[in-house]
Amino acid sequence: MTDDFAQFWPAMWDAFKAAMIGLNPVPVVIVSLLIGMGQARGSYLTKAAIAVIPAIVIAAIWPLAYGLAPVWPDFSQPENQIQLAVLLVVAYVIIRLTGLVKQVLSLSAPQPGKA
Repeated sequence: MTDDFAQFWPAMWDAFKAAMIGLNPVPVVIVSLLIGMGQARGSYLTKAAIAVIPAIVIAAIWPLAYGLAPVWPDFSQPENQIQLAVLLVVAYVIIRLTGLVKQVLSLSAPQPGKA
């Protein structure tokens, strides 16, 4: 039993390293910025999940541009689960920050007719 526990953490560290090597945050960043600019108020976690879905699809079908078969992620693997969690956090942070920037800019905008 102790041997299984001792092997768990190095295996999880290897899975984390593999997930970070294969992570492609560019589609999530672009979709999150578009969602954040379009509609900043509301449930940020739901919008982050909505931003991650097209990013996963884009990353999966990207090999089609090179004439290869699409590569769909296997979410039963720890690497893909870690990637999904990281992408969800990245999308949440970007949508939240974009909403805060929009809010700050709307408060500091000069009022028409006032000088």
